[in-house]
Amino acid sequence: MKSILKILTGIFSKYDPDNDIANFPLKKYHGKIEINKAVEVGNCGVHYSPDYTFQTPVEVLNRVKDKTFLWIDNQNSLLGFSDQKKTLLVPLNKINGFEIQNILKGKGPGESDLFLYLHNSVSVMLSIAPDTYYFDQYADEINKTTGFTVIFPPEFYNT
Repeated sequence: MKSILKILTGIFSKYDPDNDIANFPLKKYHGKIEINKAVEVGNCGVHYSPDYTFQTPVEVLNRVKDKTFLWIDNQNSLLGFSDQKKTLLVPLNKINGFEIQNILKGKGPGESDLFLYLHNSVSVMLSIAPDTYYFDQYADEINKTTGFTVIFPPEFYNT
């Protein structure tokens, strides 16, 4: 019976465990991180981005514990967004600003999304929180810590 279910699952399921992001090894950052400024943004996860995701460096692990941190390394001109498992590392000279998008509960759940906008009009999702307005509480601190503007586009309902 299990083999029939496995075969049927294989036929009808689009999930391929070989292509699951969790199964890909994260890149290692080989520079020495020096955190100059940081802001804790609760305990939300770090979203995966193929161009910017690395294993969390040891220097950052000592500070992260069970929280999520947004930080600046002036020596390497990097912005980092880290939790225990992974870190997004983005060169400061590529960054245009931050966006906090609040999505209201509709047919789907409400949430709050934190994005980083780059000069080439590309956005990098940093994190998703299951509570609408979650990241609003950190907007001023993110601006003070990074020097980048935080914008709030109009809210919309999750339909």
